[in-house]
Amino acid sequence: MAFIARTSLFRTGLLAAAVCATAALASASDDAPHWGYDNVVSPAQWVGIAPACAGPQQSPIDLWSSDIKHGKKSALKSDYQYTRFEVINNGHTLQATPQPGRENTITLDGETFKLAQFHVHTPSEHHVDGKAHDMELHLVHTSASGKVAVVAVFFDVGEPNKALGELFDRTTAELSQPGEHIRLYAAINPARLLPEHSRIVHYTGSLTTPPCTEGVLWNIEMEPQTISQQQLDALRFVFPHNARPIQSFNKRTLIDEPAAP
Repeated sequence: MAFIARTSLFRTGLLAAAVCATAALASASDDAPHWGYDNVVSPAQWVGIAPACAGPQQSPIDLWSSDIKHGKKSALKSDYQYTRFEVINNGHTLQATPQPGRENTITLDGETFKLAQFHVHTPSEHHVDGKAHDMELHLVHTSASGKVAVVAVFFDVGEPNKALGELFDRTTAELSQPGEHIRLYAAINPARLLPEHSRIVHYTGSLTTPPCTEGVLWNIEMEPQTISQQQLDALRFVFPHNARPIQSFNKRTLIDEPAAP
C-alpha cells in the first residue's frame, strides 16, 4: 500500500500507520527515508529503513487455491456513498482521499472501519495461483480501535472502467509528477469499484510499503474488474511498475467467503 515513510510519524499502533499512509508527498521532509520499486531503495533494501519489512506476516502473497479454506458466513459488509475525492501523485502511486461528507465504511466481523483512501498498483501485488493481474486497487480503512482493513480489487484489460474514467483521463496531463494533485469533478461511489458478485479471501498480513506494519486485515475480491488498455497505459505512463514482490506465505490461514447471491 502507498505510504510516505517519515521517521517522525512512526507511532505505535496500526492506526498511526494508516494515518501516515494517507499523507501526501509534499508534506514529507527532505530528510525522510526514501524508497521505491526499482532504482531508489528497492524492495530488497526496505528492511534497512523499516525493519518490520522482514517480518513473518508480510504482504503481498500468492493466493494458491489449494491453501484456501472455505468459510461459512459473510464476514464483510460495506456501506459506501457517492463521494468527492482528491487525488495526489505521492511519488509511489495515485492516492485518492475522500473529502468531508458522509462516511464510507465497511463492517468486518462486527467492527466498523472508515475509508481513509484508495490507491492503485500495477501489476497487481497479490497473485492468484502464480499469476498477476494487470492492476490492483486498495481501499484502505481504519477502525476506532486502531486496526487497518484493506479491500483489494483486481483489474484486467477489457471494457473501460466508468468509475475510474475521469481519474485516468486526467492522469497523464495533471498527475504525472510527484506532488501534483487534483480534485475530481465527479463523485465516486466506492461500491462501483467492487465486483457485483465475488468471493472474498481473508487473511492477516501487512502494509505493502514501508513501514510494512503487520496485523493488517486483508480482504481480496477474487473476481476481477476491467479497465481499458488506454486507462492502464495512462497509469503506467506515470508508474510503469509499483508493486512489491510476493512475500513468504509462512503457513498463514486463507479463509474464503462465498460470493453474495
